[in-house]
Amino acid sequence: MTSLLWLDDRRWWPYVPVFATIVAPAERRLHWWRWLLVGFAAHTIGTYVGQSYLGVSIRRGKAPRRLVDARDVGVSYFVLGLAGTLSGYLRRPWRFRCQAAAVGALAGNVALRPTFTEVGHLTAFFVGLAATGLAPDRDAFAYPAPPVRR
Repeated sequence: MTSLLWLDDRRWWPYVPVFATIVAPAERRLHWWRWLLVGFAAHTIGTYVGQSYLGVSIRRGKAPRRLVDARDVGVSYFVLGLAGTLSGYLRRPWRFRCQAAAVGALAGNVALRPTFTEVGHLTAFFVGLAATGLAPDRDAFAYPAPPVRR
């Protein structure tokens, strides 16, 4: 839980565009309880998968032993999970194309830099994609237009 609330460095302002374009619209569209469910699930599952990957890498000698106590901190898994779910609001046929491009970019990043963090990023996005069924009115209110409240 505490790793979710830490930032990678002391600067917070680079996160403002991310919060304005992903986190806030996701909370508005998913409502608070789905927003928390998706974000926490993506963060938790991404962390466990990434740390498991690190453990296996250390045992196989592909990662240095000094990383045995490495901490994975930041909001990126939460945000990527929300981004995966929020991508369900994109208009068809762009929805699948953008989702495939995002998975391709994240998978390419894992192939180029196979670290536990990159594995966690890909996992968190997949968790978000798996949760698109929780997104209400996906086809009626395409992203990025604001949803109409009744």
